[in-house]
Amino acid sequence: MNKIIKIISFVIFIIAIIFAGYKVFFQKQKKEGTEIIKAQDNKNSQDKTKKEASLAVKVIKATKSDLPLRLRITGHADVWEKTTIKPEVSGEVRQIFFSVGEHVKKRQLLVKIDDKEIKLELERAKTNKLKALSQFLVKESSKINTNSELPKKQKIELANLKKKYLISIKDLRNGKINEREFEKISDDYESALIYSGSMRKEIRKAQEGLSDAIISLKQSELKLKKTSIKSPFQGIISNINISKGEKISQGQEILKIVNLNSLYIKGFALESEIRNLRKDINVRIKFESFPDQYFYGKIEAISPEVDPDNKTITIYVKIDNKKNLIYPGMHAEMDIEYKVFKNTLNLPSDAIIVREGRPLVFVVKDKIALWKYVEIGHHNDERTEIIKGIEEGDVVVIEGQLTLAHQSRVKIIE
Repeated sequence: MNKIIKIISFVIFIIAIIFAGYKVFFQKQKKEGTEIIKAQDNKNSQDKTKKEASLAVKVIKATKSDLPLRLRITGHADVWEKTTIKPEVSGEVRQIFFSVGEHVKKRQLLVKIDDKEIKLELERAKTNKLKALSQFLVKESSKINTNSELPKKQKIELANLKKKYLISIKDLRNGKINEREFEKISDDYESALIYSGSMRKEIRKAQEGLSDAIISLKQSELKLKKTSIKSPFQGIISNINISKGEKISQGQEILKIVNLNSLYIKGFALESEIRNLRKDINVRIKFESFPDQYFYGKIEAISPEVDPDNKTITIYVKIDNKKNLIYPGMHAEMDIEYKVFKNTLNLPSDAIIVREGRPLVFVVKDKIALWKYVEIGHHNDERTEIIKGIEEGDVVVIEGQLTLAHQSRVKIIE
């Protein structure tokens, strides 16, 4: 009996252990399954939230404006007014009034050359003139004027020669006669004047040396003026090659001046583009020194010759340089606006993308991006004409459109 009880108790114990283990195992599985389901639900929720998140984009309103077609050529800056100053007299540099980079006005004194010796020459010339003049006056006052009235025939002949001489001056200027023909007419007229006695005083002055003395005096006065070197135009000193106290020679290069207000751009276009070039066309210019800034000008002149080697034609573009930002020699990229389409609906070219082989743009309505197939027309390097597909006033995505899908939710940023 006791044995049977022990066996029953042992069986009950085993059943109890199995039951307890079963309960613990399945509760754990249920808990883990619940947690997996919750985790999956969270992931699905996050994915859904992620899909519905707004994508950041930049937009503009489609508007109408002029669309210029541009021809791009290269060139460089230069100036119409630039010069190298060379003295016309030799001497010692007494004073330099400006430094490199300083502005000068027209006729402003730049350099002064020592003038002591030239002033002595001038005084000597004045003395010689007075001496010759006194000798001339003494002899002239003592000479009895025996000249009689010219015969009528000689007067008429002299008047005709004078008229012919005055006409020949105009004819020479207009290219109707050459130098040799003019000299003959001039000699005939002067000979008649001498023969008639009309130039008696001039001849007497030459005989007494007064004419030479007057010429020497004028030369000395002119030489003295040349010791003061002045600017031929307003500009900026670009180079100085001399120092105070230095001995300089006639014809030596001493300084350079450029007028930045006379600056222009010299460009080179292919001869095949001649048909697109004409005077007064607008030109947009960019310099390497100012990569984020445009300058504007107009074609002022076009060369009538084509370079046979490079097959290019030279154009000259006038540009406003009042702020003196541009210097001669600067490299320039020029966009010549040879044709302008007025009042067209156009967009930045980057706003247009191609999908399925067709151009399209994204238009935003109620924070939803909708793609619109468009028909495009003329374009330049920045903007493209839209012929069909959108309307003026539509809000078009210009940044962030590459990652968009049709009906994407978007957030507009500045």
